[in-house]
Amino acid sequence: MIPTGRAWNRVRPFAAALLGIVHVPISDAASDARGRAAFVAAHRCEVVARLSSIHLRGPRSTSRDRFLTVSIVRTDQRYVQCIFFDMDTWMRCEAASGGCAQGPEASGDALPDSAKAALHRLGFVQLRRNENYEREISLGTPPDFDAAADVMIGALSDAYDARAPTPLEFHAPRAVLPRDACPGPVSENQPARDAGAYSAAST
Repeated sequence: MIPTGRAWNRVRPFAAALLGIVHVPISDAASDARGRAAFVAAHRCEVVARLSSIHLRGPRSTSRDRFLTVSIVRTDQRYVQCIFFDMDTWMRCEAASGGCAQGPEASGDALPDSAKAALHRLGFVQLRRNENYEREISLGTPPDFDAAADVMIGALSDAYDARAPTPLEFHAPRAVLPRDACPGPVSENQPARDAGAYSAAST
C-alpha cells in the first residue's frame, strides 16, 4: 500500500538516507574509473613507443633483452614487466608479488587481497607462493601494443594504486627512441624516468 499523510512523512527521510548510502559508493566507483582511465591514457604512449621500438629493432628470433619493465619510482616490488617471444606475436608478462621484496617492503605478504584480486581480473596467476604473477598476451600480426599497454598500466593502477600523479620508471635496454617520442602534458606534469636508451639525435 502506498503510504499517505504522516506515514509518508516518516518514509521519506528513510528513503533519502538510503539514497545517500547508495550514492556514495557509486560516486567513488565512478571517480576511481575516471582516475584509472586518465592514468592509462597518460602513459599509454610511453609503453607503446618502447614496445614498438623493441619490435622494429629485432631480432625477433630471440627474447634476449627484448623486454620492458614499468615500475613505480622508489619502490622495489611495484612493477610489471613483459618480454617478447614467438617472433613477437606474444608477450610473457610478470607482475610483482612482493615475495622477493627487500628492505621496508620485506614484511611478509606484501600484496593485500584486493591487489591479488585485481591481478586475477587482469588474467595474472601465481603458480607458486612468493613468485611473481604471470600471464601471456597475444599480440597478433601486426602486433597490438595497445593491448599490452592496457595490461601493464592497468596492473599498476589496479594492483598497486598508481594514479595520474604517480611517477613511473621505464627500463627497456633494446628500446631506442627520441626524448620527445611522447610529447605533451604527460612529460610536464607526470615525470617518468627511463633506464633505457635514447637515439643519438635526441642528445
